[in-house]
Amino acid sequence: MDKNTKVLPLIMVGTGIILFSVGDAIFKVLTSLGIYWWDFLVFGVPFEILTIFIIALVSKNFDRKKVYQELMPRRFTFPIIRGLISIVAIASLFISLKELPLSLTTMLIQTTPIWMGVISLFSYSEKPSYLTIISIFLGMLGIIIIVNPTIDFNGVGKYLIFPIIVAVINALMNLIITKRPNDAKPMSYAIVLFILNGFAGLIIWIYFGYNFPNLYELILISISGFIGAVAFLFVSYGYSIARGHFARTGVMGYIQLPSAIILGILFFNESPPLIAYLGCVLIILAGLMVLNSKSN
Repeated sequence: MDKNTKVLPLIMVGTGIILFSVGDAIFKVLTSLGIYWWDFLVFGVPFEILTIFIIALVSKNFDRKKVYQELMPRRFTFPIIRGLISIVAIASLFISLKELPLSLTTMLIQTTPIWMGVISLFSYSEKPSYLTIISIFLGMLGIIIIVNPTIDFNGVGKYLIFPIIVAVINALMNLIITKRPNDAKPMSYAIVLFILNGFAGLIIWIYFGYNFPNLYELILISISGFIGAVAFLFVSYGYSIARGHFARTGVMGYIQLPSAIILGILFFNESPPLIAYLGCVLIILAGLMVLNSKSN
């Protein structure tokens, strides 16, 4: 793998992760407004699908045949599996953001690269280098320093499983698109996932009763849907070209926490302690290490 091909997946995944951190902040606002995850799927998924269609049309110069080839999976099994498990992930994410502090949720979701490293050791034809493994634990150390959570197991403890579920499912979803890039293009994976999410949300939305968001909530949902679709494409494309570098690319997920700190300072008037910046330095160092790592 040449240098440009080696760095491009990291840049794309890192950009997608930053966008996802913006989406998580909006999710947090939505949960505080009483919006449930199935409400988001019903009203947010149409914006996600529309975004994918527009990107496909523009990128293929409005050639219908090329757009069809871009959006239609070659094989449906793994795109459907990926879409179905993503429903559990987004439900777990909403529950976590509603019941747990944002920092604790983010820290536990950041175990995704650890799960990716574990999966790469046992279920994938890739052996991470020692430098990649060191960078994973260095990034985790940075996260612990930044968050420094105090866990009340008698209160929020029962909800800690939900962000861990998100992390594990994220790792499995990344594995699928890395190991099965020929089954579907990234936009095909995205469109299948969003369609399945929409149907699942609609069924649950009808079951629990019709809850229509107001204009402000709908605007937030639409913005979140657009950001989520773009972020999903960045991450999907990044992993689809990260052949043989699954665990190394996954370390870029650590970017989410420092970006969340920046968003907190700019938009929520948060003031992280100075030691949090030490954690950011460790995470950046982990990213620099992983740039130069090689898989055996």
